[in-house]
Amino acid sequence: MSDSTVLYEKIIFENTEKGLQLRLVLNEFREKQYLHLRKYFLSFDDGYIPTKEGASMEASIHNIYALLDGLLELVAGAEGIDGIEHHFSNKILDLKNKIK
Repeated sequence: MSDSTVLYEKIIFENTEKGLQLRLVLNEFREKQYLHLRKYFLSFDDGYIPTKEGASMEASIHNIYALLDGLLELVAGAEGIDGIEHHFSNKILDLKNKIK
């Protein structure tokens, strides 16, 4: 992801014992936005560095909604609809408050 501008980054999973992270990153490269879910490892000199392991796709609204739909279906199967409603109602309120 060199020569790109990072617009958003969030650590999704971390294993400090193994020096591994899984990050969700939105970046811009050549005037297009891309969404990455990538594995990072802790190097001795440079902190966490991205590996080739992961997935990338254009950050179109269609692709983002498709990913969100799949994740919601997984969560609904594991936690039920009530858990989704509780978590995302709070998340939506937080996002609305940030916009104000």
